[in-house]
Amino acid sequence: MSEGTIAEEEKKPSPEIDKELDEALKATFPASDPVAVGETTSTQPDRPLNRRPVKLDLELVNELARHVDETHEKKQDK
Repeated sequence: MSEGTIAEEEKKPSPEIDKELDEALKATFPASDPVAVGETTSTQPDRPLNRRPVKLDLELVNELARHVDETHEKKQDK
């Protein structure tokens, strides 16, 4: 066999790869998304549905942001 023929044979996908790609194409939506090759993702949420987001104390967040800014300024002055 010539080298060109060997290279052509190596490029041909195996039936298993063909099957995986067909399944990935079916799982990809919308069509503008890249092909989804790999494990399927869970249909379950990452957290329990009855768990609510944490309520943040805006005053505390602002105080911490000021502290970080002051610390950063002090480090730059040195």
